[in-house]
Amino acid sequence: MKCAVVGGTGWQGAGVAVRIASAGNTAIIGSRIPARAESLAKKLPNLTGLDSELFQFSENAEAAKNAEIVFVTAPMNAHEQIVEHIRGSVKGKIVVDVTAPVDPENQIENLWPVEGSATQQAQRILEGEASVVGALKNIAALALLNYKKESPCDILIVGDDLASKHTVIGLLDEMNLTSYDFGSGEGCRT
Repeated sequence: MKCAVVGGTGWQGAGVAVRIASAGNTAIIGSRIPARAESLAKKLPNLTGLDSELFQFSENAEAAKNAEIVFVTAPMNAHEQIVEHIRGSVKGKIVVDVTAPVDPENQIENLWPVEGSATQQAQRILEGEASVVGALKNIAALALLNYKKESPCDILIVGDDLASKHTVIGLLDEMNLTSYDFGSGEGCRT
């Protein structure tokens, strides 16, 4: 399976890409600047020992277009713009929103969108286009990168489509992560 990680050149995106590859799936790292995605895709195999063929790179919309499942790991201040940018590339797909409302300029402050959470913002933008599931918001990037170690926490899954949530739970299980259905998209507010 091919999974895109859009807005994926930060630590969280790298961790998600590593977990995808550790399950034997292809991680297509996306960025607004493809050279940044290329650099990370070339570094991760050396850092992790995973097969280099499991890491690809592209511009965000192109990565989303070529994937079956799309993970959004954008910083909160770029989240809305990136989700709007990939909208035409995710029709009928599952979009896993990983973005937490943390201010990238001041890590102890939050940037809550008017919708209530990044997942709800993505649901609004992608309504009718894709099924949005919130996941991986409560796990540190370092824990994702250390894919050989047992996860230090359970992953909470939220969303409004039960089948999509079950697909994501199955994928996270392949990624050696234990996850639980935490309810609707409103669960991201808690």
